[in-house]
Amino acid sequence: MSDITITALVEQMIVDARHGWSIGTFGAIGEFMRDDEEPASISLDAGACRIVTSRGGMRVTPVPALQVIAYDTLASDGETWGQAIAFCLPKPDQCQQSGVRDLGPDREALRHEDRDMRLFDLGVGIGHVRFCVRTEDIALIAQLEALDGRPIFGPGGQAVMTEVLRAQPHRVLFSPIGRIEVYAPIPAPGGNSPEGPHTHLLPKLLAAGRTHAANAPIPIDLQPVLMLHPRSPWRDGGGRRVPFDRELDEIFQRLLRQFGLPEDIAIRIAIEDAVERGVSPQAYLWPETRRGRIAARIVLRRLACAGQPVAAWRRHYDHAAELESDDEAVLHG
Repeated sequence: MSDITITALVEQMIVDARHGWSIGTFGAIGEFMRDDEEPASISLDAGACRIVTSRGGMRVTPVPALQVIAYDTLASDGETWGQAIAFCLPKPDQCQQSGVRDLGPDREALRHEDRDMRLFDLGVGIGHVRFCVRTEDIALIAQLEALDGRPIFGPGGQAVMTEVLRAQPHRVLFSPIGRIEVYAPIPAPGGNSPEGPHTHLLPKLLAAGRTHAANAPIPIDLQPVLMLHPRSPWRDGGGRRVPFDRELDEIFQRLLRQFGLPEDIAIRIAIEDAVERGVSPQAYLWPETRRGRIAARIVLRRLACAGQPVAAWRRHYDHAAELESDDEAVLHG
């Protein structure tokens, strides 16, 4: 299979309801997904991809400087794995933001009826990412205007957040390559996130000041400005365990070959070669880096699914307690 362009990748994945997307930072994130049969308005025009449902929407416009990184994630159940694709730009010199800002009418809104509503940056994003609310509620607008230039989680911020829960504004997250809009209601404190498009705004995680979760193997000089979350070959849309879907895994493996990390690719090739040559696991030079060990364990799990003789390898290497950070689990509740 020939290499795919970034624009073609976005176009192919955005029309497939099995996959989800997000824009955000560690502690402030907006997610877009839809049900398999959910009605959606989709347009793919001159490199700009747009999709809107009754619960939310997304627009993506790739830029030349974009770098794409595909990687697997290790699950703690001893058998499965997940997968992700990060669309990255060079990290800006000034990453921290502070203070609520009135951005005026949201002329870039995905739906025409939303373009006169007021957009307020809550000042909780980092680097390239902005986390905003959009509203025409007069009381909420007055509260946000009164907090102009001050932090949303500082003095006076609690009153604004109470007003946000009452007014239920749209949430809008955007970066240099796109935006995600969430129209679904915000759950009450302690409530579960709704299925479909939703947001997370978690002050304790924001305090870490990170652009992304620590377990994401993204180079230090890059920031993810859009994430693609391909459907796991082991999970359905609700995250429930299902029989292994080889087609989904093969789709992602093709993307790994083009966009995967060089270290991950080298580890896969080396382990596959060692298994084919009958090398004993005890004689194999196991990766020294944490990411390398994670990648190697996923290779063994994939080989086991393909019926390769790796039982001894997995007994020797794929039983350790070392797992990825729980960042993603905490972030997604």
